[in-house]
Amino acid sequence: MTRRLVVGVAFLGLALVAGGDVLACGDKLLIVGRGLRPKRKAVSRASILVFAPPGGSLPAALGEGGLQQNLERAGHRLSRVATEEDLRKALLAGGYDLVLADFATAPRVDAAAGRAPAHPSVLPTLYKPSPAELKAAESEFQCVIKSPGKEKDYLAVVDEAMAARARQAKATKAQ
Repeated sequence: MTRRLVVGVAFLGLALVAGGDVLACGDKLLIVGRGLRPKRKAVSRASILVFAPPGGSLPAALGEGGLQQNLERAGHRLSRVATEEDLRKALLAGGYDLVLADFATAPRVDAAAGRAPAHPSVLPTLYKPSPAELKAAESEFQCVIKSPGKEKDYLAVVDEAMAARARQAKATKAQ
């Protein structure tokens, strides 16, 4: 009996250290550390610059729509700027894979990103868009983020944009 107890306690300690599933209080399942993990991890983690001027809809998408929290939870690194001067400085400093911007400002941001050393991809972001706005954005840009929406939808858009960047870099390197 004592040997079983010692083995049981040792197994419980090992399971706690390993972060595995543990049985506790009879038939109740205790999953150690489950609440701290993101719902979905990014396929490739991106460094994202968010251009969110106060008058635009992107600040609402980041806060109310949960966009910022979900992107960070998935493992992406976000930096936020609010003025065009700060945007220009951040783009010149480099190191960004993607730039999120309101659809209204996305063409200007795309032009500035094209002049940046890292050539980040611009993802126009729409907050509570009408079907016409969404169609216009999708016809002009390859990838578009719609918020609020399902978390997996806009995380998939970020993954798709990162995959497109990787294909473009591979094609450029092959030439």
